[in-house]
Amino acid sequence: MTLEFRRPIFDEAEAMARLHVQCWREAYADILPVELINSFTDQTRLPMWQAVIPNADRFVLAAYDDGKPVGFVISGGSDEKHIVNQDGHLWGLYIAASHSRRGIGRHLIACAVHDWLARGGTTMTIGVLAENIRARSFYEALGAKLVKLGTYEWGGVLLPDTVYILEDLLSFIP
Repeated sequence: MTLEFRRPIFDEAEAMARLHVQCWREAYADILPVELINSFTDQTRLPMWQAVIPNADRFVLAAYDDGKPVGFVISGGSDEKHIVNQDGHLWGLYIAASHSRRGIGRHLIACAVHDWLARGGTTMTIGVLAENIRARSFYEALGAKLVKLGTYEWGGVLLPDTVYILEDLLSFIP
């Protein structure tokens, strides 16, 4: 495994959209209704990637194995108004199942945290579907604290949701 971490270029938007859909299908196969999972397509994710890659307000970093994207993180400012003392948000962290449990997620989050601190940020929130026990355990192991239970609407489906906060961002800096 030869890993490289870098911001995707605009010409890689299709590959990133494909990875995003793959990761959703892998992560949510036992959580989301089949109809919703089947609605995920590379073409529906492509506009998001075409918008986020050149967006300087978003930190975007991908992990590549031999030139193929296998994971990514997107972070930046938050529009959450109901959580006290938070200013940043982890908009997405996904790793292909073939590359999970290799430290890629921890590295991507550490890079996102470093970027947020450099921008003057102090905390980051993370939204996680309540039934995504694996992701919740991962964030809790990083020191994230549960701050909100709620409902998230995804494709017309209401899903139990959680929000975590990372308050000790300096712990990510060596």
